Amino acid sequence: MPTAGLRVALGPVLCLACGVAFAQVGGSIAFLSDYRYRGVSLSDDRPTFRLGLGYDDPSGWFAGASLAGVSLGPYARRQVQVLGYAGYAGRVSDRIGWEAGATGVHFGADSYDDYGEVFTGLNGERWSMRLHYSPDYFGSGVRTVYGEFNVGLPLSQLIRVTAHAGALQRVGGVRAQGMGLNLDASLGLAIARDAWEVRLEWVGGERSAIYPTLYGRESSGALVLTAAISF
Repeated sequence: MPTAGLRVALGPVLCLACGVAFAQVGGSIAFLSDYRYRGVSLSDDRPTFRLGLGYDDPSGWFAGASLAGVSLGPYARRQVQVLGYAGYAGRVSDRIGWEAGATGVHFGADSYDDYGEVFTGLNGERWSMRLHYSPDYFGSGVRTVYGEFNVGLPLSQLIRVTAHAGALQRVGGVRAQGMGLNLDASLGLAIARDAWEVRLEWVGGERSAIYPTLYGRESSGALVLTAAISF
């Protein structure tokens, strides 16, 4: 859900650890009542799936990919979104890490919506923040900057509260209607046991002409239920 930005696309799944003592390979399979990316539904407010795979190298390099079922319009056919990422992570101090890398997004049917981003960020034990830059966001010809802040607070060994806040700003490129600042946020409760996790989140975001998924409706929020298993 690189969770909400990239962490949002992988469920958020892309909370990357720094300074591990050994290489780690992991993945996840998730079923979602709605696939919300930066507050905007990419599945026409319908249930879908997401598969994720990631690798962390002890040297600090990391990479991964995800597949998700999406629908980019009210009458559009279902297709697969492929998101890949790679980067490097290090440490500022014992409690704070940093990371930088790049992301590429491809849509199986609507490849004209493909785009790439570069990102950098800081993270702590229970929080992370990132700044993303795209020279051609969703193939729109618009250059954008997206900033996000994510928090996860444990209530017990099994339960934690999650929160996300993000802002997308146009910084150049072609003119388009409704190209102001777009905000999104989420607040959720996650229950995890062994390899399983169930998460219920309220997700809200502003609709914008920069996204191809308007579906003819105004801005709205939604409750999103996610059930995932990691391996």
